[in-house]
Amino acid sequence: MCPGLTIDGAVSVILEFLVQYHHPRLVTNSSYPYHLNFGCSTYMSACISNSSPGRAIVTGAVSGLGKAITQELASRGWEIATVDSKGTSDQAWSDLEHDVLSGGGKHLPSPFDVRDVDSWRRLSDQLQKQWPTIDLLVNAAGVGATGEVGQLPIEQWQRVLETNLLGTAIACETFLPRMRSQQQPARVLNIASIAGLLSPPSMAAYSASKAGIIALSDALAAESQGQPSVTVACPGFFRSGLLDSWHFTQGKERREADRRMAKTAWTSERVAQHVLSATFRGQHYVVLGGQARLFWMLKRFAPRLTMKLIGRMYHQLSPDE
Repeated sequence: MCPGLTIDGAVSVILEFLVQYHHPRLVTNSSYPYHLNFGCSTYMSACISNSSPGRAIVTGAVSGLGKAITQELASRGWEIATVDSKGTSDQAWSDLEHDVLSGGGKHLPSPFDVRDVDSWRRLSDQLQKQWPTIDLLVNAAGVGATGEVGQLPIEQWQRVLETNLLGTAIACETFLPRMRSQQQPARVLNIASIAGLLSPPSMAAYSASKAGIIALSDALAAESQGQPSVTVACPGFFRSGLLDSWHFTQGKERREADRRMAKTAWTSERVAQHVLSATFRGQHYVVLGGQARLFWMLKRFAPRLTMKLIGRMYHQLSPDE
């Protein structure tokens, strides 16, 4: 390993590895079984447009990716039950209501914590009376924390695992029986993260929660056999409000997160278009971001090398003074 290896240098190593040892189609061809290439935005919009308006439940809907997904569905005329924390401001809920209605959708706001089983049951009872079908369940609610194992407070482990993984599991437990039994095609979209596939240093809690969502999604897909179809999205860094609720243990973690957030070309709106398009195509894994896809492919072929590269980049970050 080169002691001066940078992130760009690591990417160059990965590209050379893939080109030298594997067919180039693994990087560029959308026929690769994990569908890592998504085509043009026109095609993505067509995939969403070709699906008739339906009824969706979206968690984490007031901000970030959840809001972008809600807005995209509303622009297609969907009726949406939006779930987000009771602590979300009245103004944020009002803004979401305006976005949904002005976009042409219908809105059923549901302010509650995704960890609250009773609230999920009440929403299920309400939708049983009001909606003939549930066409899409989107689990986008999430929080994050960074800190090496042994330094991250237990309360942060609980907050991250319970919100991200348990919240997603409760939503699926609540609505999967109905979605499986209905005649109308149904879909589940679970938002994980590339961290769930790569498990970078100082992100053990967040990575574990997202790896759990990936495992949950794999099990659901095998159990459901297409009704509902199950899509799990694993984006890399993209611009959203997630860092606003993120717990940082060290200053270098915050600096690196800010740097990556400023550098990325991905926005919540762009990610929303990609993951919804993949969902309506019945795609299972959706890995977004060039660097994220490269590291994921390399980890499949050379896991020890990938862990060394990621560890090297982490330990090169400037320490706190």
